[in-house]
Amino acid sequence: MIFVIVMEVLNALIKEADRREILTTLPSRSIKHPMSHYADDLMLLLTPKLEDFECIKQVLDLYTGASGLTTNVEKCHMTLIRCSSQVLASLQTVFPCVIQDFPCKYLGIPLSLQRLRRSDEHALVDSVAARIPTWKFGLLTHADRVLLTKVTLSAIPVHLSIAYCLSTWAINQIDWRRQAFLWAGTDQVSGGKCKVA
Repeated sequence: MIFVIVMEVLNALIKEADRREILTTLPSRSIKHPMSHYADDLMLLLTPKLEDFECIKQVLDLYTGASGLTTNVEKCHMTLIRCSSQVLASLQTVFPCVIQDFPCKYLGIPLSLQRLRRSDEHALVDSVAARIPTWKFGLLTHADRVLLTKVTLSAIPVHLSIAYCLSTWAINQIDWRRQAFLWAGTDQVSGGKCKVA
């Protein structure tokens, strides 16, 4: 709990820099929040300008002085979208971290400028289906299956939906597997085993 409170301080510092327009406004109007943090993981969206990176470096130094928590630059990743190698070289003088190619993944979510392809959505459907055989159906009551369906099989697509709008095909495929597990304890089911539509 204390760590979450301390992370909120970092969140507030970056929001204040953004509010005072010290950080350059992002070009897309659809990006409302320039940062996302989950536990000890932080993602910042910045324009590739030296001043912005120097500002973030100063914010992180201020945060380190206040909290005692230091940023491990060796574990940080910088992913550039449509930037030249000269820009990259200048940014690394301020923030020398690992360069990661784009598109990439953040907390298991594929990040891209385009909509998810069917192959990406198929991997999501497979990750839902892969959970089902690992559970011992014979030892689970109907209430247990309802709980697992809500907590696990529903959480996977919700997590991805934070960043993407899933296609109707993907939602239907996931729902079909959730229904199969709920009524039959398998990843496939016929209509005769479903107690309600």
